[in-house]
Amino acid sequence: MALQRLHDPVLENDWHAVYLASELKEQPVGVIILGERVALYRSSKGVHAMQDLCVHRGAMLSKGWVKNDALVCPYHGWQYDSSGQCVCIPAQPAGEKIPLRAKAVTYACEEKYGFIWVCIGEPAAPIPHFEEFANPEYHPLPCGPYKVAAAGTRVIENFTDFAHLMFVHQDLLGHPDYAELPDFQVVKEEDRIYIDNIPIFQPVAHSGSDKSAGTTYVYMKEVYRPLSARLSKADPSNGQTLWIMLTVLPVAAEECVVFMMVSRNYAYDVDDANFIKFQDIVFEQDARVIETQKPELLPLDLQVELNHKVDRFSIAYRRWLKELGVVVGTI
Repeated sequence: MALQRLHDPVLENDWHAVYLASELKEQPVGVIILGERVALYRSSKGVHAMQDLCVHRGAMLSKGWVKNDALVCPYHGWQYDSSGQCVCIPAQPAGEKIPLRAKAVTYACEEKYGFIWVCIGEPAAPIPHFEEFANPEYHPLPCGPYKVAAAGTRVIENFTDFAHLMFVHQDLLGHPDYAELPDFQVVKEEDRIYIDNIPIFQPVAHSGSDKSAGTTYVYMKEVYRPLSARLSKADPSNGQTLWIMLTVLPVAAEECVVFMMVSRNYAYDVDDANFIKFQDIVFEQDARVIETQKPELLPLDLQVELNHKVDRFSIAYRRWLKELGVVVGTI
């Protein structure tokens, strides 16, 4: 598949969740970030990422293997250490110096929240710490990956939207008879935009809830990076709270992969698989609509589409993207 390398002054310097940490084992794997092929591998020193390209004859390093903590090219057996330096050329006579140019491009790579994170530029900031997803007491559950044939910006804007809950997720997260939204204001800070105290009636109570039927949950939603967001939804009658983190890997301008993390402070006796299955169902419903949206890229000019006052959060998101200078996934 021919790929176009996408350049973005913001997204290139962001951290992107690219793989489930539990799935990265002995064998290297390949992922695509902004059109760039990246090889991931695990060594005794941790997780690593480098350009999925052997500088010798252009073979994909992700098709190779790991030997003595080095990534081995499957074509001629060249070995690259975690710094990207080639440390062995099998065909070269013993004792000869390896050329300094025999070096692969490496990227910042970390394991956190059950995901492998990669930045293909210079990280603008550390991966943020969220206690509800870092603390095992909250049963943090990685969900996904979900492949979506749409721009990552469309996925995040869908996350900011409440008015679709009663229709896209009818009888799960909302109901048409309760479609009217309360008045709300968006709060903008230096590194995030958010709304809170939004009551939404949900026909089906959370798995493990002490409610036999639906209830009204109070939401907080925030977007803390152009392609990363999180929410909390709490039952005010008992404090039972569910947290969700959503982060989007931009593969191409109109293609992305979504990862989620779900945590909770209740129902620890309920099978974790129930919560993952619920997220699978909900996101599949979202993706079916997101993949049909036109234009495919998110318009930052607010005159291109009709906006309504209930769209305040998504409007704020578009304005924030424009202010930051995000290019990929926008028009």
